[in-house]
Amino acid sequence: MSREQLFILPEAGLAQAPWFLEALAEAAPRGAVVLCPEPEAGELQGRFPGVRVQGFGSGALTPARPDLRALARGLGADGLLAERAVLVRDGTRPHGWDAYRTALRLLGLPGFLELDRERREEQGFPPPPDMSRPGTLLLKACGGIGNVVQTTGVLSAALARGWEAVFCPMSDSGQSLAPLFQDPDRPGLRVIGPGDLPEVRAGLSLNIECRAHVAAQDFFHSPYREPMERNEARAYARFAANVTGWDVDPAATFVGPGTGVPAGLSGRVVLIPGSKPNWDSKRWPHMQRLAEMLDRPVVLCREADLEAYATLPFLAPIRGDRAELVTGLDLAQAAAVLRQARAVVANDCGLAHVAAAAGAPTLVLFGPSSLDKNLHPRSNVTALRLDLPCRPCQGRDQGPGRLSGKGYRCDLGYPCLAGITAEDVAQRLAELMR
Repeated sequence: MSREQLFILPEAGLAQAPWFLEALAEAAPRGAVVLCPEPEAGELQGRFPGVRVQGFGSGALTPARPDLRALARGLGADGLLAERAVLVRDGTRPHGWDAYRTALRLLGLPGFLELDRERREEQGFPPPPDMSRPGTLLLKACGGIGNVVQTTGVLSAALARGWEAVFCPMSDSGQSLAPLFQDPDRPGLRVIGPGDLPEVRAGLSLNIECRAHVAAQDFFHSPYREPMERNEARAYARFAANVTGWDVDPAATFVGPGTGVPAGLSGRVVLIPGSKPNWDSKRWPHMQRLAEMLDRPVVLCREADLEAYATLPFLAPIRGDRAELVTGLDLAQAAAVLRQARAVVANDCGLAHVAAAAGAPTLVLFGPSSLDKNLHPRSNVTALRLDLPCRPCQGRDQGPGRLSGKGYRCDLGYPCLAGITAEDVAQRLAELMR
């Protein structure tokens, strides 16, 4: 059994941290091993006598890594997991470090010491859940509407295996999204709000970016720590598969049937011009032109979306002369409209994912955002985008275009969406409806 101290650097950029190098130098005379990303391994190799360096490949050590189980087997065979590990972190970095604690738990470590510039804190793990027979799964998920919709493939996997599933979905602002997912036709599924969490007793608890409700027993995943799987739905599925051992289908997403379609809105083409605040560059500018080419489509959105199209200089106003503007529906009502739509044309936004999960033929228009990251994996979804060298600019902080939750800009005049014409979309829409 190894007596060496195991240091784990879960992501790049930590190898030169002074508090880590000081701790490593102190441990080196007794023997130490550093497990880190490949780029960091070269920086540390040979720096301290008595220290071995082992890379774990590219990306970060998240619980969504496809090779996490193989990595656990390899470390166990080397005897590295017999001793307590030291997790090296930087407390000044953004949230999401709970995901690394979950990765260590899945590697088979009984506990660890968390080390950063401010503190050294002992951490342990609760006993592993009993996966030998069906029980109750609690899934807590928080994020944009689209993110939360894409977590539901995990629930489908649990229900298919005879598990009870309790789902607590929340928006970025902490509001309950339960009405969107309530479905009496899914036996074994219970959808709750955050106020009901104290009453839930579950043998297995998964937490996807629900930081306001993290419990000691939670297996936690955060999209803010770079996963190996870039696609969000696949990352959620891989995270759940690493915890449970199940084969989780990322395309098995769903929303509830909704609360009834207002009269006259069934069976029509639905246009969705939505976007979250500060993500306005994802809005396709030619929605009005497309509406003029169609037979009285439904424009499903909020008043804030119409205001954005009326005021932002790179968009054109959407009017109600050739389309029916529907702005007053709640999410459950919107889901009912989308489930019965003839087809849907949408910006890359939350309601696009609702349409996808409801089963509607859905055409999503991608501009600055990443197709690899955001495309819903269901087969009823088609993407349309231009192959420009500047796109996607999602997550960039340099270059002519920027897109992040903090804002957007484009020095080129938003060509990635402006260049997709209404005629292009109408042609693809006709193919989709056939």
